Amino acid sequence: MVNRFDQSQMYEATLHACVLAVQEGFPHLAVCEILDPPHDWFDAALARQVVMHLMVREFEWPKRRVVECENRSREAINRALRTIDERLLTPRFDTHYRSMARQARAVLSLRLSDNEAA
Repeated sequence: MVNRFDQSQMYEATLHACVLAVQEGFPHLAVCEILDPPHDWFDAALARQVVMHLMVREFEWPKRRVVECENRSREAINRALRTIDERLLTPRFDTHYRSMARQARAVLSLRLSDNEAA
């Protein structure tokens, strides 16, 4: 159950939706590899950056909140945002990113609507 009025629960639900959507977009990576990329796994690091970008740009979570909840530096979050913003300039990546963003919205919407049905 997700309480829409509890910011912590909403943050976790949003993060979960983003990670699941990105994992679909990077099917060779496990969720744990996206959340905590192994050293030198650049694809896993990129996947994590996509998750952080979705959280801030698509779901409008304040950067400060993401920094705090994900135990990352402001610079790491800002670097993720810059990296993905630059990658979005290429049409193929932009299309792929948009499909992950749609999937994340669908997962979150489904989870929240399941709560209302219960």
